[in-house]
Order: sequence, then structure tokens, then C-alpha cells
Amino acid sequence: MKRHTWFLVLSGAVWAQVETVPLYAQEKVSPMSEASPTTTSPQPSRAQQLMGDIDPKLAELTDKVLFGDIWERKQLSRRDRSLVTVAALIALNRPDQLRSHMALALQNGVTKDELVETITQLAFYSGWPNAVSAVSIAREVFRMADATAGPPSTAEHEGKMITVIHAASQPSVQGSADYFTGSVQVDSRFQAEAPARSAGGIVTFEPGARTAWHTHPLGQTLIVTSGTGLVQQWGGPVQVIKPGDIVWIPPGVKHWHGATATSSMTHIAIAEAQDGKSVDWMEQVSNAQYQATQPE
Repeated sequence: MKRHTWFLVLSGAVWAQVETVPLYAQEKVSPMSEASPTTTSPQPSRAQQLMGDIDPKLAELTDKVLFGDIWERKQLSRRDRSLVTVAALIALNRPDQLRSHMALALQNGVTKDELVETITQLAFYSGWPNAVSAVSIAREVFRMADATAGPPSTAEHEGKMITVIHAASQPSVQGSADYFTGSVQVDSRFQAEAPARSAGGIVTFEPGARTAWHTHPLGQTLIVTSGTGLVQQWGGPVQVIKPGDIVWIPPGVKHWHGATATSSMTHIAIAEAQDGKSVDWMEQVSNAQYQATQPE
């Protein structure tokens, strides 16, 4: 079996376990309390819960690749990445994986019309039987989505429904070593539907963990929910941040943020995308730079 086919089979097998859960409603929402940060252990990811007791390495790779590196790459938005994945699964005739990824695509902003048109287009390139099989999957997924959405809206924008992202509905994602130093866990990621451009999640930094230097094209808002953290812009003083503090990082300002050496820190991060991109990553914050910022 070719490598890309293996990947899609593995991806679908994992997503089949969580097919009714929104991707952007990923992880367990961290309690907005001020319990001692040094005694709070990170919640196990969904992959760890599903297979960690039997195959911890597979669970680790699932978190890193399927739920981390692949879906976090900035070259494609979540919406576009979902559409590409659905198209590949239609072409490969993988109905079980297609079911979960088609539901995921709807949650990531792909419309029903776009999914139907994708099926029609692929009929000419992947074969009529694959397309016909995908139609039955789409019918099932659309019915489930309609049932979840409830009765039609009578509001001004008919068809628009409030979305609730429930805690612990999807697995946690470990922050990539390319962009973070130390142990960082990303939970409850979300992506607003167009025309809105906002996205974000709940990020927990263990003691000593921090981001690399980076900028945001349209700025970023941080809302600290627990622990004690640090934020610093390039050439500026380090600032201590605590629960209830709100941090605004202007567009294009080079900065980093994270926990202190002795305390974990959790914040909600919200940013808007420009041309599909919400962050530009730079070099890591060196140990010398970090140690020089520690509060007395």
C-alpha cells in the first residue's frame, strides 16, 4: 500500500472514533479557576484515551501527525484541508473514513453544495461507482447534521445557528517543537465561519514552556485563565500576566509568551487570519533570553 493511502486509512480510522465531534471543539476546556498550577496534570488526549494503554507510541504519533502537524500547517486553511481530504477519500472509495471527514468538513466551513459538487466532479476522474458510494454517505451525513442543528431558524439570517463547543469533545494537541519550547497543550481549538476570520484555542504552558518569537498579521488577543505567565515584545520589558488579564498584541509586533519557570499558565488565544494566515513563526526564545525575564 502506498504511503499516502496508509495515511488516509490511519487518519480515517482515528476520526471514525470521533466522527460526531467538531475538530475545532478539540480538547478539554481548562477550568477557569486559580487552582495551584504546579499540581495540575494535563488531561490525556483523545488518542491517548483510545489507544495509549495498548500502543502509546501510536497514540503519540496520532497526536503529533494527524491532530497536530498535518492539521496545523498554515499553507492550507482547515476548510481547504478538509475539502482536499474528502476528495481523496472519495477517489479511494473509503466510505468509513469519508463519513467522518465529510462531517468534519461541514464543521470546518465546507458547504453541502460544495461537497455535492466535489462528488460530481470526481465522478469523471475517480469513477462513477466511487461517486455513487459517496452520494449515500453524503445523504447520511447531511441528515445527521440537520438533526443536530435542530429546527430551521426564523431569524433574519435563516439557516444560521448558534454553535456550542463542548469541553473535552476532541483530543488535545501537543505544541510543535518547531514553535514552542517545553510542554505545551492546545485545547478547544475553533475556527469561525466566513466571513468571520477569527480562530483560536486554549493553550496551557507547563512551567518553563513558551512560544517562539512570532508575529500576527492582524494582531492577537490573550485572556489569561489560570497560573502566572510572561509576555514580551522584541526590545521591550517582560510583563507578568495573571488570571483575568487581557493582552493585546498589535499586528506585526514580534513577541513571545508563556509560563514562568515555576508556574504553569493557561490562556485563551484569539487571532484573525489575513489571506489564510494568522501567524508568522520566527526563532526560538533562547534559554538565556528566557532566564533573563524571570520575575524576582
